[in-house]
Amino acid sequence: MSELFSGYEADFNLAYSDAQGKLQQIYGSEDVDRRIEIMKQVESAIDDCHDLLDSMNLEVQQIATHQRSSYNAKVRTYRNDLEKVKNDLKSLMDDKDRRQLFGSGGDDGEDFNQRQKLLNTNASIERSSQRIQEATRTALESETVGSSILNNLRSQRDQILNARDTLGEADTYVDRSLRTLKSMTRRMATNKLITYGIIAVLIMLIFLVLYSKFSG
Repeated sequence: MSELFSGYEADFNLAYSDAQGKLQQIYGSEDVDRRIEIMKQVESAIDDCHDLLDSMNLEVQQIATHQRSSYNAKVRTYRNDLEKVKNDLKSLMDDKDRRQLFGSGGDDGEDFNQRQKLLNTNASIERSSQRIQEATRTALESETVGSSILNNLRSQRDQILNARDTLGEADTYVDRSLRTLKSMTRRMATNKLITYGIIAVLIMLIFLVLYSKFSG
């Protein structure tokens, strides 16, 4: 499973480096059309990074709970780095140069305002999408934790059932031992009675022999 994570991680680093490199190209370009084209490429690279992070997060859910901390730390770091790139791109789109990129003056001013509203709407949608993604990740983590707790409870229940069965077997052995001891006690009492009876008969025989001897 860690091999899949490493593959996604390598692809993310490539896409992230591509986005950073293209950001530098935007800063160094004076061609408006070229800058717009590069911005679209950066947006595409950012989307790829998001998809790869989601794939990495799903892979982390398959790792044993006690091994997830380092992987989760990596994913959080990558998300923070990607957020910085997104903020850089937004600042480029929101700075004073935007009017030059999209045109200004006359009827173009109205187009600019429309584009501004569309960009604001898109930013709002993106923020909502991020909140949904965070909620989904939280739900997945909660589901994983709940599953782990259920597995632990199931294991403990099995242990309790096994202990109960063992106690039941022990009770059976104790009952058998008690019955055996009672039977042995009865036999000992019977043997004592028989022994006493034999002794009494022998004594009587001795007295009879002595009586017959002295009376003759």
